[in-house]
Order: sequence, then structure tokens, then C-alpha cells
Amino acid sequence: MNKRLLISIFTLFIAPIVFGQNPLITNYTIADGLPSNKIFCVLQDNDGFMWFGTNAGVIRSDGNYYKHYTTKDGLSYNSTVRMKEDMEGRIWCLNTDGSVNYISNNQVFNESNTPFLGEIKTNFYYYDFYQDRDSTIYLFNGEGGVSIIKGNKYLDFTSTYSDGSLIFNISKSENNNFIFWENKRIVERSPIDKIVAVHPLDFIIKRVISLEDGHSYVCDLTGNIHLYKGTELQVRDYIKTDSENINDILVTGEYTWVSTFDNGLYCFEKDSLIFHQKLLKIQNLVLDDYGNIWTGSNSYGVFKINTNILKYPTISNDRFNGKAVRGIAASNDNFIWLTNGESIYALNEGELFERQLPFGQNILDKLYQLPDNTLLISGTNTPLYFTKNITVDKKDNNITFDKPERTPIQIKKFIPDVVHSKVYFYLNDDLFFLEHEKNFVQHRLNSDWGRIRNAFMNYRNDFVINGSSNYVIADNKVDTETVYSQFNGKWIVSNATLDSTSEVLQIEDADDTELMLIRNEESFNLLPDLTNLIDLKLEDLISYKNTLFLFTVKTVYFISDPLNAISGDAVDINRLNIEFNNINNLFCHDDKLYVASDDGLTIIPVSECENTDPVPTKPYVSKVLLDDEEVSLNEEGISYRNKDRLNIEFSSLNFSSSPANYAYMLEGVNNDWITGTANQVVYLNLKPGEYTFKLKSRKNMEPYSEVIELPIVVVPTFYQLLITKIVAILILLFLGFLVVRSYYRRQLLVREKDNQLVTLENRALQSMMNPHFIFNSLGSIQKFLLQNKAEEAGTYLSQFARLIRQTMNSIKSNSVLLEDEVDRLRNYIELERVRMENRFEFAIVIDQKLEEDDYNIPSMIVQPFVENAIWHGISQLENNGKITIRFNYLNEKSLEIVIEDNGIGFEKSKAFSRTKDHLNMASTLTQKRIQLIGEKYRIKTKIEYEELYPGEVNPGAKITLLVPIVN
Repeated sequence: MNKRLLISIFTLFIAPIVFGQNPLITNYTIADGLPSNKIFCVLQDNDGFMWFGTNAGVIRSDGNYYKHYTTKDGLSYNSTVRMKEDMEGRIWCLNTDGSVNYISNNQVFNESNTPFLGEIKTNFYYYDFYQDRDSTIYLFNGEGGVSIIKGNKYLDFTSTYSDGSLIFNISKSENNNFIFWENKRIVERSPIDKIVAVHPLDFIIKRVISLEDGHSYVCDLTGNIHLYKGTELQVRDYIKTDSENINDILVTGEYTWVSTFDNGLYCFEKDSLIFHQKLLKIQNLVLDDYGNIWTGSNSYGVFKINTNILKYPTISNDRFNGKAVRGIAASNDNFIWLTNGESIYALNEGELFERQLPFGQNILDKLYQLPDNTLLISGTNTPLYFTKNITVDKKDNNITFDKPERTPIQIKKFIPDVVHSKVYFYLNDDLFFLEHEKNFVQHRLNSDWGRIRNAFMNYRNDFVINGSSNYVIADNKVDTETVYSQFNGKWIVSNATLDSTSEVLQIEDADDTELMLIRNEESFNLLPDLTNLIDLKLEDLISYKNTLFLFTVKTVYFISDPLNAISGDAVDINRLNIEFNNINNLFCHDDKLYVASDDGLTIIPVSECENTDPVPTKPYVSKVLLDDEEVSLNEEGISYRNKDRLNIEFSSLNFSSSPANYAYMLEGVNNDWITGTANQVVYLNLKPGEYTFKLKSRKNMEPYSEVIELPIVVVPTFYQLLITKIVAILILLFLGFLVVRSYYRRQLLVREKDNQLVTLENRALQSMMNPHFIFNSLGSIQKFLLQNKAEEAGTYLSQFARLIRQTMNSIKSNSVLLEDEVDRLRNYIELERVRMENRFEFAIVIDQKLEEDDYNIPSMIVQPFVENAIWHGISQLENNGKITIRFNYLNEKSLEIVIEDNGIGFEKSKAFSRTKDHLNMASTLTQKRIQLIGEKYRIKTKIEYEELYPGEVNPGAKITLLVPIVN
């Protein structure tokens, strides 16, 4: 359809839609998350976000979520009347109290953190600003004041007020002069404080909108709009509205949109009005990147107007007595029948005719016209009516018919059999039919199929009954073994015939919905799982030429060339970028799609569906949290160290009614796209390295957007650095070397000590078995023999032999039982006592605790000291010598041995010693053994020497040994 024809059709509906609802206009209010319905201004920034200035702060929206800025976030005042973006990407907020803020990188700048903003605050709020090509900003307010800033510096303030003139706009002429649009004149200035020319006006300016091409639209108090080029008038009264309060003008191609405070939204093609919508108290107009027009209302929130509103005329529900359009059907005269539930309407060549029906409170939603002009009418819980001889009288603007005839039956739907001139009906398990020429309903054909879920005529014009099993009636025969048998037990919700060889079925089973293509008794899976492709439950489907239409209560989906599924080609499902208020029915006629909804009737060219160009979404990363703390984002990405949890939240710029789906991956962790509707992902304990988070989005089955990337660098901690690891390994190797070396040194030291102990033990053995002792013992035996004391000689010899045997046994181990050692000592002392003719006594005292258990002590420790006590202590006494040996328990690891004698003492014994080494054999040698034994068993040892009776003639001796108990 050409553009002029569309405009002419649309013009027919201007009057009907002025005050009614329109599905192509979306209204956002506090119910949708806005903090207030009082919207002063709207803005789209260069990144695609929408901004709203309200009396409760500033809002940023991506179409899915709102981000709210208030005085708590740094705004100087919560009431923002104008928002504008400058060349640097700063969003300026001009507040009603005269303060100015700007927002950059999600941070609010105010008088506290940006001092120059305090310098430009005035008593009257700024209307707007002009930014020159050198980025200098000229802010102007209602008192004729202009503040000049550049970058982050305040330059000057100039008052241009003269003769009561106010500034409505600032622009520049072709000769680079400033153009000041005041209320009664146009003033050229160069520089800003020097007047070059003044152009008086014969009208009072109400609003000026200047475009980048040098044109300005100048509005006067009577609603007329004049077109200027620079300061030159091009067309006087270029556009005329019915409003005295024009707020903004937006030019989109060949259309001029005008917003007014008191009379809504206008659209002109050149100077011709082609659209008018009564939107109350609307403000400035913004065209977004998706072709939508946005405006705010001073009382009713935000409006988004789909620019297809010029292509898709809507008859609002005001024309249907404020009710929904419930039913729609074709007529015999190439027009359309409609019903709002209580009346019937005829849409004929752009005119709408109405006739109320005398059916009481019944709700009508089913229409079908027979060839004889009888209109069948029914509805929910409503009996079937025959309305005969129905015609549309254009002259009287009326619909005429005979008195409707009421039948006693209720039906689910009309099922026309055009080949056999019949119409079928069903309700529960009852099936009826009507033959065209008879005009009365006949009863059911058969009753064996039970409860009927659905019934329809298939592509062969056979009657199909869907129940617990599926039946096909053809040529008065019932067939149960058909292509529909595969759907036994399932609900065939609806069907749409494509041509004489194929149809599409909507199949539901539990929570699954699928579309099946039937082609010459073969079945093909058209769309296996609709729940992942559409937002809401699929209501019904119809076909028109090569397009299949499906609808939910909210929107219309379509599939072009569904027969492509037969060859295995991909089948794409798309949707209209319109969200309706409860769609009740679809109907195609004369290359137009009619959508009956609670909004009214919307008419869409079928070609607009078949050739629609999808508008891609624009994904972005909204927030990054490290261990639940938010970090700032920049083009270089993020870099962090020593964090366990990385949380990435994302969204997309999507101002359509279609929800977005996402696909993302983190290169370096996985190389497969993860898809779904989730808008955040968490990564735990990422290893140090460089990663790239990739994100893309789309609506429904449309192509994905371009991929955006977020570089992520996980910086290793000091302990994760390669050099640290190398140094740590070297240190560990060095420590290991030291440990091994220490171990071998300890082993060597142990062996050396063991060798020393063996040597000392051998030397101790030598000291114990020295020739002097052996010769003395043998001499004693000889003496007994010469004295004929054979018995004494035998006893002595036996004791001597036993001592030798005990000594030899003790050298087999480095330890000996205390009991054995005491026995050996007693044997040795008794031999010495006999040899010395009983000149001394001895006593061995053992701690009772030592007698309670078996204890081992180092062998060959005590005897050398006892031997010294006998030989060098008491041997010089004539009689009454005494030796006492005590074994005392100290703890579980050591015991004390005390050797006492009443001999001549240490000093005197030196004079009688035959050799100078006689004490070394008893002390130094044994002391070294004890020291080595203590080190071996890690027990403290000692040897102490002292006189037993200091100051006496024979002071005696006392030797105290601390030795380990050997396990």
C-alpha cells in the first residue's frame, strides 16, 4: 500500500482516536516504577539511555530498569525541569530552584564537589543552554541572564535583559552571530554582550525550537508556528494548532510533531494535520534510536509513541462505547463485522456503523455470515441467534435486520464447511450442524467420541474432532487411524490452513506447547517448544497467504513462509513491536491484519509484518561487584587482586515490548556461549591472568546484537607471582638441602657418638678388667691355696668367675637392668673386701620406687667410681672403712646414683696413687660417657664431686651421678 493511501485511511480515523486508547502509545507511571507522575522533561543520551526529569529526582532507564538520582545521591534539588547532554557526554540537570547539576559516569556533580556550579546558581531556573562548536556553554534563564562556562570553569555572567524581553532560545546564524530569541524581537549579538542587529516581531513568542540545519520553529500565543531560517522568516503560519501552549516541536523526516500542554500531540505532513492524540499536559519530545517518540506529562507520567502509529490506524474503544472489540468476521459484501459484546458494527471503507442488539446482558464474541445474509451471533454463555436479512444502510448510517431468532443451544465456535455448505458447532460432547439452505440446526452426527475438546475443518476440508482420541469425518465415514492419531491424548488447541495440502496445528500437552506442520499426511515439527519463544500463553493462530499469525493476550507473532520447515530450513518467529491490552481476536482481509483488543481495533498492513526490520537491543554491563563491593567501570575494564567473588550484572537498552535474552561467556574460563534470561553471573576464585567477558543480547528469535567486551585482569598477589614462586621453590630446595644435610650430619654425629660410646665402653671395660685387679684377684686365690684354704680359694674363685661373666654380659648392650648392675657391684665389692681382709663395710641402698619395676641404666657406669673409692679412698685406712651406694628415683626419665666413702679424700689419695691417671679413669672417662649418653637420650646428666666430711682428717668423698633411665 502506498504512503498516500495509508495517510488517507488514517485521516478517516483522526476524529475517532483523539480521546481513546491506542496500543501504540505506552504510558509509564508510578505503577511501573517511576517515583512520580509529574514529568518535566525527557532525554535520550548518546549511549541510548532515556532520562526523565521529575519533581522527585532524575530517572535513567534502559527500558527494563530505573536508576533513581535524588538529593541523597548528590542532586542539589529534586525538581529538574530540563535535561540536556553536552559534547563531553555530561547530562546537565537544570533545577527549579536555580541550581545546576551534571551527571557523568553515574556520579552527580554539585556545588560541593564542583565549585563553579555554585557560582552559576541563580534565583530563577535556567530554561535551557546553547553549546557552541568550541564547547562553550551558554545557560539562559527566565530573567534574561546568561551564564557562560567552558569545561569545568565558570567564565562570566551577562544580563541581556532590556525592555522587558525574556530569552526563549539561543542559536547561531550563518555569519556566526549569536541569535537571541526574545519575546518580541530577534537580537543578533557578536560577541554575546554586543548587539549587532535587532529584528522586531509583530507577534509575541511563546516557544522557539531551533534545529541543527539552521531552521527555527517559532510559536506564538495563538498556536501558530512560523518557520525561520536564521533570522529570516521563511513561512508565516507554517503550521496551525488549536493550542496556545506549545511545548516542543520534533521533526522526523517529512513529519512534524508538535506537543502542547493543553491539547495533546499533533503530527503534520508539511502543513497538513494527519494525526492528533489527546495526551494531557505533555512536555518536550524526543525521538529515540528505535523510532519511538517520548514525552513526559506534568500529571500522567511518561508516554512512548510508536511511530508506526502513522501506519497502523486504530479505532479506539471510545467508538465502541468504551468497550473491547471481542469478535470479528468477514461479510458477504467485502467489509468487516465487529462486536463489542452487546452491539454489532460494520467497518466499510473507513466508516463505522453500529446497531445495538436486543440480547440483554449476554456477551457476544462469535460472528458468522451465511450466503443468504443471515448473520449467526453467539458468545460466552450465550445461545445462538439468527439475524436474517442484515444489511448496511450507508444513507441512514445504520444496520438493518429482521428480528433475531433465538435457538436453545449454546456453542463453542463456528466451524464453516464451505464445500458442503454447512456450518458445524459443538459444546462439550454435543455436535451440531447447519445446512445453508435449511436455516435450522440439526443434531449431532455421532456420540461415540465423548467430550469434544476442539473441532475444525482441515486442509482437505475433512471434519476433525479432537477428544481423548482424534477422529476424522470424511464422506460420512469416521476414521480413527490418521495423521492426527499421533496427538491422541493431547489438545489440538487450534489450526490454520495454509493451502490445500498443508495446515499448522497448535498442540498442548501438560505445560508444553508446540506447532506442528501437516503436509499431505506427513507431520513436521515447526516450532518444538513455544514456551521459550513467547512470553505468555498462545491464544490462537490464523494464516494469510504465506504468513502464519499467532497471538497472546499482549502481542502478535508471525512466521513468514512456514512451509520452509519441510525442506529442513530454519523457521524464524518474529513479533510486532506493539503491546496490546488483551487481544481478543485476529482477522486478515484485503492484505490487512485486524487486531481486535480491549484497546479497540488496530489495522496493520500484512506487508509490514512480512518485511519488518528487527531493531536490535544494545547490551551493557550495569554493575561489577568484587566480594560484594561495587567497582567503577571504564573502557580499560577492571583489574583486581586478592578477591574471591566476581559478580557481573548486565542489562540491555530495549524500549520495545519484547523482553531481551542474553548470551555471555568469559574467555579464559569457557569458550561456549551461555544463553538465557538471567542478567547476572558470578565467578569464584578466578586464577591470575587476563580474561574477556563477552555479552550480546536479542529479542525473541531476532539476530543477536554486536558483542561487547569487558577486559578483566586478575592481578596475582605477591605470593602468586612467578618470581615469588621461583624464589619459594629455591628456598624450599635450599631448606630441603639444609634439612637433608642436617639429617645426615645428625646421623653422622649419632654414629660418631655411638663410636665414642663404644670406645669409651671398651675403655671402661678395660678399666674394669685392668691387669692390676686381675693380678690382685689371682694373688688372693694363690694366697688362699698356699694357706691351705682351699674352700676360701674356691669361693673366691667362683665369685671372681661370676664377676667376669657378669662383666662380659654387660658389654653386650649399652644398658643393663638396675637389678643386674647392683648384683654385679655387690659381687665386685665383696671380692675387693675379701682381698683387703675385710677392712671396710659397704651398703647398697635402692629407692623403693625403683624396686617396683624393671629399670635399665647405662652399663659400666658405677663400677669405676666404686673402684676409685676402694683403691684410692679407703685402702689407706687400717680398718673401719665404709662405702655406701644409693640409687634414687628422680622421674620417669632419670635417676640419681650417690657413692659415698669415709676414706682419705681426693687430695690425699693423689699422694698414694701409683699413676696420675687414676682419677681420669674414674671421672673423666665416665663423665664423657655420661655426657654422650645424655645427648643421645636427650636427658640432662651430671657428675658432682664433693668431700663427705669437709675439714676432717679423713674427709671422705661423695660422688653424685645423674644418669638417664634407658628404654
